[in-house]
Amino acid sequence: MEKFTIKDIAKLGDVSTATVSNYLNGNYAKMSPVTRKRLADIIDKTDYHPSTTARNLAKNENKTIGVSVADITNPFTSPVISGISERCEEYGYKMVFINSNNDEQREVENINHLLEEEVAGLIIDPVNPNNIIYNQLSNAFTVIVDRQSRRSIIDTIVTDNRKSVEAMTTKMLAADYDDLYFVTWPLNTISTRLNRYDGFKQATGYLDDDHLLTIPYDDSPIANSSFDETIQTILGDASKHVGFFAMNSRVLQRLLKTTQNHGYTYPDDFGVATYEEFEWMQLMKPGISCIRQDSVAIGYAAMELLKTKLESSYTSEPEPTIQVVPTDLVIRDSF
Repeated sequence: MEKFTIKDIAKLGDVSTATVSNYLNGNYAKMSPVTRKRLADIIDKTDYHPSTTARNLAKNENKTIGVSVADITNPFTSPVISGISERCEEYGYKMVFINSNNDEQREVENINHLLEEEVAGLIIDPVNPNNIIYNQLSNAFTVIVDRQSRRSIIDTIVTDNRKSVEAMTTKMLAADYDDLYFVTWPLNTISTRLNRYDGFKQATGYLDDDHLLTIPYDDSPIANSSFDETIQTILGDASKHVGFFAMNSRVLQRLLKTTQNHGYTYPDDFGVATYEEFEWMQLMKPGISCIRQDSVAIGYAAMELLKTKLESSYTSEPEPTIQVVPTDLVIRDSF
């Protein structure tokens, strides 16, 4: 079957090409919910992607790449940008980046802005990699880092989330805990959280979610009251030796803040480990066991892959791949 074009999608949907373009760009204001759903179904069934040919004709004329990040305040983000920036300087590219502030609509607007600027290529740390905007992007000039789409259409750089958490949880199990708990932001459909939780369940053999503790995004006392009560109940049972695995460093901070507020300390009252390593974890007494991911290396890998793409002349959409950056287990005396 020949590759579908935007005109084919418009014909199947009985709409104009402008309407299809608006849909792909996330501009839904001028279309009905029925039209929006119809186009979503058509694009999903036809596996529509934009043509790479026109892009190949122009991409070598610009030495600027666009970087869109989900949240500039995330400790993961800065070293990734640093890695990208280092490689850009080495390869003779300029970099512009935009922060989406964890806002999905802003991310769509940011990507469209970068496309309008006709950057040579894109590196995206996505808020939602399943947004329809990614159907508009060609794998010939785009790289995603960290979060994976349910439907792989663009090359993605990730860490070995599932296997590394399984390995760390196995280490914790060897310390003879009666119960282990996985502490996280709401899982939603975010691949990093889901994969890390899968690794935790694989190691523990837990079949349900009774050992899943969710921290709300809102840091207000009301939002945290349920989590606080749960922690008090778990640690209040002196007959059990329990441990916690935190999904990332910011979750760890919230967990430790809660336990300290109620007079509990690790490793005397509980054990703890986390995904991500930062210098302050070494300064804690004792230091905190963690999964060290090389965020700078993720930035390196993303720019190296994008450079390869920009120097290639594709005649068809390249097949998407998942590139895994390895992690290390750092065992200290926190459990």
